[in-house]
Amino acid sequence: MSASEGKKSFVQLLKFVLIGASNTLIDLIVTFALNAIFKIYYLAKIIGYACGILNSYIWNSRWTFREERRRDAREIISFIAVNLVTLGLSLLLQWVLRDKLHLDAWWTGFAGENFFTKILNGERFCLLLASGVALLVNFAGNKLFVFKKRPEEPKEEPTETTEE
Repeated sequence: MSASEGKKSFVQLLKFVLIGASNTLIDLIVTFALNAIFKIYYLAKIIGYACGILNSYIWNSRWTFREERRRDAREIISFIAVNLVTLGLSLLLQWVLRDKLHLDAWWTGFAGENFFTKILNGERFCLLLASGVALLVNFAGNKLFVFKKRPEEPKEEPTETTEE
């Protein structure tokens, strides 16, 4: 990888993180709201994540990976596939952190009962940890599979014709 490619990848990562922050914010707001209203923890996460995916595709395809964008069915299918894998990973991590490792209870015991833990309770703590890991996996998937650099097409050389 050349220095210019490395710089470009770093700038893409920064853009991806900014968009990822907005995706995560959208995801969390929708998830928290649905969970608070309907008490549907995992379904709320799926709906919130879907809202974040839509935001992600719009911004990443138009800003972060604009030059690599293909604008074809393969790109959209790959994008959805990478995000479904990321969603699965996120749900798995939430389940492990919350239901197997009981980090939600640990967080509440560690942080105590106060104003801060009313906002960032144990469930939300596990959700944030899982979302952080998912963001990194999602960037790698988008960079390597969805918006990967297209190989340059070879230029056709003019052929010489000989007159006899």
